[in-house]
Amino acid sequence: MKTYLTLALIAAAFVSGACKKKPPENVPVPKAGPPAQTAAAVSTAPALSQNLLTAPGNYLKTAVGHVKEAKAAKALYEKTAKDELGRLDLGNAGGN
Repeated sequence: MKTYLTLALIAAAFVSGACKKKPPENVPVPKAGPPAQTAAAVSTAPALSQNLLTAPGNYLKTAVGHVKEAKAAKALYEKTAKDELGRLDLGNAGGN
């Protein structure tokens, strides 16, 4: 009985040692690129103030240019909703 217990402990130690994650051989070090490359990642959007009192004005400044997109999205949503309601009509067999 003791031999089985000893073998089980040895096997458990072996398995736990084998399952450990090996550290990477080469640790990657980030390299700093030239300033022109890092400047390209900066956003070109206009900086908006984080002041709560100017939030409505900022919303209007950013939302005014998207009126056509919003109307197109609304039309698509309404068309889809109408089509879905048409599919629920049990009186319409759909040509079958």
